[in-house]
Amino acid sequence: GAHALFDYNRENFMYDREMRQEQEFHIAEFRIKQVEMWREDVRDLIGLTASKMDKYLVVGTIQLGMCVTLLTEGRLEPGTPGWLLRLYTLTLGAAFLYLLLSVWLAMHAAVVAQSSSVRLLTQLVRLPVPTWEEIEAMRTYGASFEGVAARQMLRVPFADAAISLAKDDPRAGAGSIADDRANPVDPWGLERQGRDIHELQQKPVAALRHIKLVRRAAAQFRCYDAFARVSMSFGTNQLLYAV
Repeated sequence: GAHALFDYNRENFMYDREMRQEQEFHIAEFRIKQVEMWREDVRDLIGLTASKMDKYLVVGTIQLGMCVTLLTEGRLEPGTPGWLLRLYTLTLGAAFLYLLLSVWLAMHAAVVAQSSSVRLLTQLVRLPVPTWEEIEAMRTYGASFEGVAARQMLRVPFADAAISLAKDDPRAGAGSIADDRANPVDPWGLERQGRDIHELQQKPVAALRHIKLVRRAAAQFRCYDAFARVSMSFGTNQLLYAV
C-alpha cells in the first residue's frame, strides 16, 4: 500500500511539474504580448503629434511661399495710397513671421516627439524577455520530489480535501469554495502566486505605467505643438488680411 501511494504521488508530482512549466512558458508569452501592445500604444500616442506636425509643415510651407510671392511679385498698382501700402506690407510681414515661427515650432515638436518615443521604447518600455536564471527557474528536477515532506509522498487521495471540508464552517461553504478557486494552493509548496506579475495585472488605462510615461514625455513637446497651431492661425489670419 505504501509503495502504491508513493508511486501515485510521484506521478502526480511529475505531472504537476510539467503543467507548471507549460504555464510558466505561457505566462512569459503573455507578458511579451502585453508589452508589445504597450509599445504600440507609445508609438500611436506620440506618433499622433509627429503626424500632425508633418501636416502643419506642409500647410505652413505653402503659405510661406504665398507670402514670398506676394512680397516680391504681388506689388500694388501705382497710385495706391501710402497708408494702404504700409498696411499691406505690415500684414504680409506679420504673416511671414508667424508662419515661419509655426514651421520652426512644428519641426521642433516633431523632433522632440520622435526622440521621446525612441527613448521610451529603448529604455523604459522594454520587452520582458526572460533571463537565463528565470528560464532555469521554470524547470523542476525530478530529484526535487525527494525534498518534499514524507506526509506528501504518502498522501492518501481525497483525504486532505475531506478533512478540510469537515473543518469548514457550513454557513460559509460557498465562500470557502470561491476563496479556494481564487487562491489555489500548491500541495508541493513549489509554485508561486501570479498577482505580482506587473504585465498581467488589471488596471485602468490611465493608471498604466506606460501611459504615465507618455504623459510625462508629452510635457516636453506639447507646448511646441500648441504654439505651432497658434502661430499658424495668426499667420493665416494676417495673410487673409493682406489678400
